[in-house]
Amino acid sequence: MSSGDDIVQKMSGTARLRTVTVADLRAETRAFGRARLRELALDAAREVVLDRGWSAVRMGSIATAVGISRQSLHAEFGTKDDLGDALVMREVSIFFDGMLERLEHHPGDLAGAVRDAGGYILDAAGDSPLLQTILTRAPAQGDFSLLPLLTTRGEPLVDRAVEIFGDWVTTQWPETDRDDALLMVESVVRLALSHILTPTIPPSEVADRLALLACRCLRWPDPPNEG
Repeated sequence: MSSGDDIVQKMSGTARLRTVTVADLRAETRAFGRARLRELALDAAREVVLDRGWSAVRMGSIATAVGISRQSLHAEFGTKDDLGDALVMREVSIFFDGMLERLEHHPGDLAGAVRDAGGYILDAAGDSPLLQTILTRAPAQGDFSLLPLLTTRGEPLVDRAVEIFGDWVTTQWPETDRDDALLMVESVVRLALSHILTPTIPPSEVADRLALLACRCLRWPDPPNEG
């Protein structure tokens, strides 16, 4: 067999490229357009919620804002509550992605990671009444209209925060006693949420306290206060 035949055989066996058809390209274009319209609709709903509350959201107005029919909006999301659920899920996803990103900026540095992630949590909730309502299940700025969508989400959100933080801790320090680590993680998460619900001191001071709590739960030396 010639070297050329050998190359063709290897390519056909291990590196065959998928043929892209016009139908494939059209399907990808439709999927991209649908995803883009979905994001625009969620952006428009979020703007209304922050400005006037969830009760002011109207499917017809959202459809008009993004340039589609009301029927198309219902086909994409379902009911108004389904739209609200999608909005909540997106806010939560962005929030947890930001939290994990800040933890990962501090490999091997528990106090620094907790301080950074804690500050992010407090600042993000303080800047967004929507996120604050989602995290605490308490009305922000007097808006009660979103609460019915959140009646089952409070504990799962706490659990998710504990899971993300706990996984990061055990990855960084696998030798740490798991019960001690879980106690520390739950204590830090719940203290952070309590300060979101009832803010009484500056976020930077809360972040310092969270870092101190984390170290003391694990019986590690106190971190330097950066406040």
